[in-house]
Amino acid sequence: MIAFSTTPPPDEQKRKKKLITSVIIASIAIHLIGGGAAAIWIVARYFAPPKAQFVAIKEVRIPAKEREHKLNMAEFDALAPKPAFNDKIASLRPAKLSLPDLPKVPLDQVMPIDPSALITEQVSALVGASGDGSGDGSGGKGGGGMGGVGMSFFGIRDKGTSVVIMIDVSDSMFTRTGDAEGGGRGGTLVKQGTEQSFQAVREQALALVDSLGPNTRFGIVRWSGGAYSWKPELVAANDQNKLDAREHIQNQVDMKTARPKGGRPGGTRHDYALEEAFKLRPEVIYMLTDGNATQSAGGGGLTPIPADEIWDAAKKGQASLEKGARLHVIYYLTGNAKEDEERMLRVLASRNDGRFKKERAKNAGEGSRNNRNNRSNPR
Repeated sequence: MIAFSTTPPPDEQKRKKKLITSVIIASIAIHLIGGGAAAIWIVARYFAPPKAQFVAIKEVRIPAKEREHKLNMAEFDALAPKPAFNDKIASLRPAKLSLPDLPKVPLDQVMPIDPSALITEQVSALVGASGDGSGDGSGGKGGGGMGGVGMSFFGIRDKGTSVVIMIDVSDSMFTRTGDAEGGGRGGTLVKQGTEQSFQAVREQALALVDSLGPNTRFGIVRWSGGAYSWKPELVAANDQNKLDAREHIQNQVDMKTARPKGGRPGGTRHDYALEEAFKLRPEVIYMLTDGNATQSAGGGGLTPIPADEIWDAAKKGQASLEKGARLHVIYYLTGNAKEDEERMLRVLASRNDGRFKKERAKNAGEGSRNNRNNRSNPR
């Protein structure tokens, strides 16, 4: 009987082992290659530049209330309009495109320049530097750059966040134009309110107040023998304060409303008025007067206050401020211009970074022609 063996020959066993080993090695190699390729692909994603993507961001805007609207509009009172965009564009990386240049705002739209004013300031400097040698140097701190809302008084433009209007209400402001009769302490009004030539001054003050934005502060000073401030400090130019200021200007800024006070000597006290104006600590001051400052003398008469005392009053006021104020002066001609008056007022403006202007009053000199008693000295 022949016996058969079930054990494969040695060569066959070796061949099967090699085959299995090759399959295992090949499988491992394939997994290693696949894993390496996957790792390289994943890492490459982080090093490759991302594709530019643009996202339109929707802004939720709540309608502004009336006051907020006024505040926003006030910022652009004297500026040209700026471009506005409803939607913003954001990018994950700089894109291969360029945006157009932003428009340039013309400077003449921000602060119009009056060529005649430049000549006036140059003449003022020459006048102050000549004559009796008093000079025309700067007596106060520089006003610095201008910012804030645009404003104008008798054509003198400026910009600022606070302003004081100074108005001379001495008798000569009314008697020389026919608004009043008589001179000195005995003068009496013959015209009232809007009938007066002086109403032109009120209209300029009212227009300035009306033009101010709600983020601007303002004050009013009237003077003759004494100086009186409308409020003890500057107030915001909101609707109620503007309404109150209109009532004050129309009814209180008048003849015989600024009498001497506190036992101080009277006259036409520019020095008191400047002292009161600088107490309010404004950025811009407009001063309107028809001439020289005077002070009470013995026997009820008046004598001029030396010009350097007026300049020193402004210098002391400037020294009290952290940032100097710009003082603009309007020489309001109710009669004939006088050289000494004009020089004093020009230098006052020049020394305080301000501008000077001569403005002829309506019906100037009318009172003097109609009343002989006012010709010599109506103050």
